[in-house]
Amino acid sequence: MSKQGDYQPLNDGLLEYGDWTTKRDKNTAKKIGEELTTRGRLYFGYKSIVAKYDSYLVSNLSAVDIKVQCYYVQDFQKSHKVRIKDELFAVESVDVDNKQEYMYLFLRKVGYWDGGNYIQTSGSK
Repeated sequence: MSKQGDYQPLNDGLLEYGDWTTKRDKNTAKKIGEELTTRGRLYFGYKSIVAKYDSYLVSNLSAVDIKVQCYYVQDFQKSHKVRIKDELFAVESVDVDNKQEYMYLFLRKVGYWDGGNYIQTSGSK
């Protein structure tokens, strides 16, 4: 029988993760936009950042905008980009729990998505 305390609802939203690809015009090969090649979707829950514990997991905690919890997937990589609604994030760090049931993503906002293009926010890398 499983413990009721272990269950944590992940009902704050659905995130997409994947890689950037450049869209080019077929005739001129000019760049016409970018798109997120989705590798997966995950339900997530927002978590609060606790500097006392999380500073060991992230080299620059002040760069992290949000922390989310989602179910563990084996193919998730730190190099993936994350889209939540129309906001785009880079992954600063990934922390997997001992049971490999959940993973915690430390995300830095890098821009937003206007439906066809990635718009970089000021100060993002």
